[in-house]
Amino acid sequence: MVQSKEVMERNIHAYDEDVKWQLAEPGALMSAKNYRDKKALPLVEKFKEVVKNLIIKCVQLTEQSRKLTAKVDGQQKQISRLTDKVMEQSDPINRLQEKAFDLERLERHLGKEQVQSVGGTVKGIRTGRKGK
Repeated sequence: MVQSKEVMERNIHAYDEDVKWQLAEPGALMSAKNYRDKKALPLVEKFKEVVKNLIIKCVQLTEQSRKLTAKVDGQQKQISRLTDKVMEQSDPINRLQEKAFDLERLERHLGKEQVQSVGGTVKGIRTGRKGK
């Protein structure tokens, strides 16, 4: 960004002071038509070329800005959707964390084997099988 600003300031300075961007004084005994053809029109053509290039660049930058804005809008929608998904999962995750903590306490109190035995029996009941 700083580099671009410096380049721009140099270019502006060049347009203000560089000889090639100045309208030269007419030479002695130079006719108005000759001055127009040899001095004024070439300078005007240079200016037209610069303006044309600036307009092209402006249109390109406008299009690029439009595309980037659309991309940012899409990403913001995606972020919002993903944030909603995370928020939806927050309560189930908290409940599962509480159950995991409860299971750890049971294992500490009753022993891991006892808890696994009870868990196997409960699974068998749910699936219609009898105990281990």
